[in-house]
Amino acid sequence: MASPTLTGEPPLASTVQSLLEAFEHRCAANSAWLTFHRDEARETFSGHGALAAARAWSHGLRAAGVLPGERVGIWQPNCASFVASFFGALGAGAIPVPLAWPVIDANCAASLAEAGPLLKHAGVTCIAAPPQAHVPGYRWVTPTIACDDWPHRPRSDDTAFLQFTSGSTGHPRGAVISHAAALANAAALVKALRLTQSDVGVSWIPFFHDMGLIGVVLTSLLGGFSVHVMRPSEFLLRPWRWLELVGEFKATLTVAPDFGYAMAARRSARRHFSLSSLRCALTGSEPIQLSTLDAFDARFEGEGFDPLAWVGAYGLAENTLGVTVGPPRELRGTDVRGRRIPSVGLPLAGTEVSIREGEVCVRSPSLARGYFEDAATSAKTFVDGWLHTGDLGVIEQGRLFITGREKDLVVKAGTKFHPGELEQAVAALLEAPANGVVAFNDADQLVVVVEQRAERADSDVALVRNALVAKFGVRVDRVTWVPLGSLPRTTSGKLRRSACAEKFGATL
Repeated sequence: MASPTLTGEPPLASTVQSLLEAFEHRCAANSAWLTFHRDEARETFSGHGALAAARAWSHGLRAAGVLPGERVGIWQPNCASFVASFFGALGAGAIPVPLAWPVIDANCAASLAEAGPLLKHAGVTCIAAPPQAHVPGYRWVTPTIACDDWPHRPRSDDTAFLQFTSGSTGHPRGAVISHAAALANAAALVKALRLTQSDVGVSWIPFFHDMGLIGVVLTSLLGGFSVHVMRPSEFLLRPWRWLELVGEFKATLTVAPDFGYAMAARRSARRHFSLSSLRCALTGSEPIQLSTLDAFDARFEGEGFDPLAWVGAYGLAENTLGVTVGPPRELRGTDVRGRRIPSVGLPLAGTEVSIREGEVCVRSPSLARGYFEDAATSAKTFVDGWLHTGDLGVIEQGRLFITGREKDLVVKAGTKFHPGELEQAVAALLEAPANGVVAFNDADQLVVVVEQRAERADSDVALVRNALVAKFGVRVDRVTWVPLGSLPRTTSGKLRRSACAEKFGATL
């Protein structure tokens, strides 16, 4: 019996050979591109100024002794210097490695120390960082006087950058992304979302994350539209500022993981916004919760938000970013084998999606070449031109539905459960954030750990147990409360379930 398969439109022909060439074309157009907002300050990055800044970084890297093919850490917050140093590294012939910038600037030292194994594995010896961020043990790089050209011009099949995976299911690995793969994915996203030069975006997604780098920077680069950019730290402190920018600049599109929309709906009481301009509210990077969509709709429909603007998406770093995107105005919940879950849409141009023994497999021109210096894992993940994602899914009604991850499934009394469903039920019961609850197996026991804002009574344990028995027919062995911020998460806010199990398993 043939595996269920979805096939996207034919692949798109690229008009440029590299990201650097695309960057040059965008700068030559001298149109508004990226505007960075921090508190009330604004900084623009576009046109001839952007080109000069990137070339200054490329010559600064060469002056620091960086050779073609060398990996350069891009350790910057969401700012003009991140984009300039990224393209500057390409122009120097180096391979940029985006690094996680801490939410709080004062935590730079701890953040870089945490990235130590990643830096060692990638062979990073030089880091492009802000002047105030001292990076001991690495070559210091500063931009030089801009020149009229680049020291190096990459080809389409050259490696463009290393995109380290989020680590939500294990140790981060560096996906090797070529210029051709990055261009194919960004162009396919532009086509699928029907983006034009008249669109305006607003985003707070960190640029070191694939959703920020490809979904925001590279997609707007090829699509020719402008984007207003916040820092993630400001979003976390003032999530309503995101929506204020949407209204102020009449944005037509925005993007966030599920927890971002949930946080905005929860923490924007007694504030007013103008969201009628949004035609595309893209949600991806983590499982889409229908309860989040409902809460956002209820809070903002009176502010002009159109529920038909929701667009679901599915992707992963091993395919550069996007795999499927829901047709605009079509995100809906569907009963799939007894579970009501949203569709994540149709394959991008040039992309095939196949379900093999329940696993989502992908073939496309955007596939990574493999994991950097990890041949064994690459051979298991990339097989005969197909990416084996490790995600579980089904194809029904001509759409892809993601149902979970094989590694995440929890087992009780011989029955498998999707932990996200258990976590969502507990979060709704306790009015807690969806990523503030984690469920996992500890030997033969089923454990639920909940971040709490205040002390919980013993009766709340019984409340959780009774609710899960009633809804799923499963009895939880342990319910434990931990302080806010205790659960290990990725840089994009997703739970690192394996790390949670290691931290709170046998120790509880």
